[in-house]
Amino acid sequence: MMHFISLIRASLMAVIIAFIVSSSDAATQYVDGATIFGSCADVAIQASTAISFNGVETHVVCGDVCISPGTSMTGISVLGENYTKQVNTELAMNCASDALTAYGSLKGLNCTNLLADSDLSGVTLSPGVYCTGSGVFTLKATNLTLDAQGDSNAQFIFQMATTLITSVNTNMILVNGAQSNNAYWQVGSSATLGDNSYFIGQLLAYASITVGPTANVTGRLFAQAAVTCSGANAINLSGLC
Repeated sequence: MMHFISLIRASLMAVIIAFIVSSSDAATQYVDGATIFGSCADVAIQASTAISFNGVETHVVCGDVCISPGTSMTGISVLGENYTKQVNTELAMNCASDALTAYGSLKGLNCTNLLADSDLSGVTLSPGVYCTGSGVFTLKATNLTLDAQGDSNAQFIFQMATTLITSVNTNMILVNGAQSNNAYWQVGSSATLGDNSYFIGQLLAYASITVGPTANVTGRLFAQAAVTCSGANAINLSGLC
């Protein structure tokens, strides 16, 4: 009888531990990262109206570049592995739709962390959904550090009603298991990435994205209007290259 009771206790403890682990994982995962982008899985840059690669320097893009329904894609000095141009192809049209759906999914999440200061300079953040009362995020100087606290599946989601602006020479750092594909930026209007800055994450802007000269991105650039890369930019889709 005592052996039977011990077995029941052991089984209950296993269920409780499994529930705690499952709940902990769920608490740091807000979207299904494997499916949120649908047909855009291998797409690094997506825009609806125009994509421009400016300057005489070579741009390095790792991932497909899609535009639809627009057709304006300018700049020929683009190199990269697993890279193709998709101008109003079936992939481009599907990705345009899926990118808008992904934007809506991120925008619809409940904010778990309302920050008093919209400037992320010198800040270390744990997993969560972040927003500000001003509806703006900036990175004016130094670094933003994303700390996964040992959970490689932990997600960092930033919601902006209006703009995202990173300044010259700013940097983003991943620590304690944080992954670039688990950072998401939902921007209500336009995003500007400063010259010689380093940006991490999936950037979805409802209007436009402008990438300053020699700025590098590990992630995606998706815009409902235009994406402009200003010179010698490296856009590397997480895990593809």
